[in-house]
Amino acid sequence: MASAIQTISLKGAAGVAVPARRSAASPGCGLLPRGGVVRLSRGARAVVISAQPEESAGGRNGIDGVVASTSAEQPQAVEATGAEPMGAEATGAEAKGAGGAKEALLATPEPGATPARTAMYMRDLISRQVKANQLSRAGSLSDSTVLRRKGRLKEQDPFIEFVLDLFKTHETEEALDKTEKWLNESMALPVNKRKFSNLYRQVPKLGYYFHPLPLRRALGEYDEFCALTKRRYVRPNFAEVRHIINIAQVHASARDVKLVTFDADGTLYADGKHFEEDNKMIDKIIQLMEIGIHVAIVTAAGYPGDAKRFEGRLQGLLDAFKVQQVSEEVRKRFHVMGGECNYLLEVSENYTLEFVAHAEWREADPEIRDMYWFAHDRAKVDAFLDRAQKFLTDYSEHLMLDVDVMRKEYAVGVLPRNGTVYENLEELSIGAMIELSDAEVPYCAFNGGNDVFVDVGNKNIGLHTMMRYLGFEGSQTLHVGDRFTSTGNDARVRDACSILWVASPDETTFFMRLLYRDVVNMRVL
Repeated sequence: MASAIQTISLKGAAGVAVPARRSAASPGCGLLPRGGVVRLSRGARAVVISAQPEESAGGRNGIDGVVASTSAEQPQAVEATGAEPMGAEATGAEAKGAGGAKEALLATPEPGATPARTAMYMRDLISRQVKANQLSRAGSLSDSTVLRRKGRLKEQDPFIEFVLDLFKTHETEEALDKTEKWLNESMALPVNKRKFSNLYRQVPKLGYYFHPLPLRRALGEYDEFCALTKRRYVRPNFAEVRHIINIAQVHASARDVKLVTFDADGTLYADGKHFEEDNKMIDKIIQLMEIGIHVAIVTAAGYPGDAKRFEGRLQGLLDAFKVQQVSEEVRKRFHVMGGECNYLLEVSENYTLEFVAHAEWREADPEIRDMYWFAHDRAKVDAFLDRAQKFLTDYSEHLMLDVDVMRKEYAVGVLPRNGTVYENLEELSIGAMIELSDAEVPYCAFNGGNDVFVDVGNKNIGLHTMMRYLGFEGSQTLHVGDRFTSTGNDARVRDACSILWVASPDETTFFMRLLYRDVVNMRVL
């Protein structure tokens, strides 16, 4: 399936200029929509930016709320005309100096305080889920269409399951407090000794983490909306714990993030769809690029020599680049890695996609060239794909699946002709992993939701290549995807960089709103 990488880089200057950007609705405007108000209160100690967004929840062209202070001394009071409520952050910033503002960012909101944006964004997310699923009852955080259709198979994660088990014997705050403490203790150890830590002994398949996670802070924000700590009979569920970990990861990554990468289907747009012009992620992507963060889409879709096929999936986004006349500097911060790791594309001056020559990104770096040894041994690649194709077709017949076979330069897959159950696709992908486990060629066998593919290469190679090409580290990179289960093609990314696990495009938008707010605030305050 298609996936996307976004890269974002910010400069931590004492005085930060918020970049201007045109919008389709109001060419020539900056980040604010038509009717927005920018008030710059310049004293000896502060710069205050306030905005009036088009939509109450931080509309498509609105600022999610920025308070910029140029001094560590006491800033002037913030007046946000028509802006979203700043909640505990604004209150803390007014009451204290810039140092106090940093503390306020980390503080748990007081009972009765103005709702923080996290809770506001979450209400907006739930509202979208209720509409998308046509529910006639109260919305649930497990209501994503993807999760409802695929059920338990989409909810597999040893870390989250460990936390859920703690809830059986601990109160919510106590469980997350212990988890945060154990994770911090393990990260204080050298990498080669982390497996001996308390947490890794309890969760051997925990994977690699690049930052300590402020889980207690995330719970405090989440609790404003879900009241987890007040529930007596219903323990937090998988989706709620996943959201809390994601919020903590956003806060942890915001200080250093320079590259944000995205899966495509199920992450940026619905499964089987394309990037339409009304997609709410368009503005979020452009906002991230404008503040210096590189953005990349890392996708399994591969069309050798045919950039138009890639463009077709991202046409709405590319059209927005053109309408808003995104500058060359910003435009060069967008990338597409196709075929898991086999094709790199960037945006041309005409706002179309064009391939980057292999000599520029795959062959120039000796370490990267060694990772792509298979690209110079076509015989081994073809032999591997022949073996994978035979297994997929034979096992499909065994499972009584009527399928079409699709063979590409670096991939082979089966597509059921008639409706089938998700569990059979899961069976196929797990079977392929086991059958090909001794293969010399690096590969990824995954359940795409409507098909099963075996690709030469994987997103781990794609992410490592992208980071080396742009000069970033794993701690500076954040990958957003919806397939982190054992049969998903995002799973291999866990050891390359930090991750956000989402279940729908609406969730992606929610977390990117939080990330943009955190990045701007952290690098200004």
